Amino acid sequence: MVFSASDPAQTRLAISLEENRTLKGRLEANENTANANTIQYHHRMSLIDQQLKDALALSRQAIANVSRTARLEERLLVLEEDCAESRSTVASLKLEIKTLKESHKSEVEDLTERLEREKVGRAADSEPLLVRIHELEEKVKENNKMMKDNSDRLTHLTLMLQPLWRCMLLDAARKKIYEALQKCDWKEVRAEYSPDGQLLRQLRAKDVHLTRRALELIWDGKTFRAAGNDAAHDAPAAEVRLGVTSVGGSNREAFDDIYIFVYGSAAEIEE
Repeated sequence: MVFSASDPAQTRLAISLEENRTLKGRLEANENTANANTIQYHHRMSLIDQQLKDALALSRQAIANVSRTARLEERLLVLEEDCAESRSTVASLKLEIKTLKESHKSEVEDLTERLEREKVGRAADSEPLLVRIHELEEKVKENNKMMKDNSDRLTHLTLMLQPLWRCMLLDAARKKIYEALQKCDWKEVRAEYSPDGQLLRQLRAKDVHLTRRALELIWDGKTFRAAGNDAAHDAPAAEVRLGVTSVGGSNREAFDDIYIFVYGSAAEIEE
């Protein structure tokens, strides 16, 4: 069917077709916009969900760190109490030994003076004087024996304390190492590193220079730690120096290296 250009029906049909095409184009554009908005919405929701998960993980980690810090603080309090008790015991023993030495020294001097006075004052009465002299000499011998026993006890106590001082030196070296590596304690160092070149290289990167043998003693040191105490102790550097200078054999050089690392100077015997 052919319409003339002047036919009103044809004109309306053409206009209607054009409007339909325009409306269809708008619908397609709106649909594309809605699809794009839906994709963007899902993307944003995914980002928000991931952020919530990350925040939850950080909260759980923070709670775990607070719990761990509390346990470490409790352990530190126990160690501080043990250290205080050990220091008190050592100080008490030193005071007792010093008191015994001064007491017996004074007694021996007093007996010697009394002996000299009786020798001069009883020259005429020789027989009783000789008996008294013999008694005094026997008493002097007894006191000398007591002084020797006390001296032996002091030597024995010193030998007992030397392994403790070496043990304390190894503990102090471990503390300096885990502090240099920014760890909470020695267990973290043992869990993360091995006692080979890995730890040695890491320490040298932190400007900590130890020999391989010194690091082996710090890492293990069972022979020396077994003679000491597993708890943490504190002692002056002078006493620790006695523990180091009494070490013999090939381990002396390693202990010297550890002493310099902890105290900053060589462990030389004072005159």
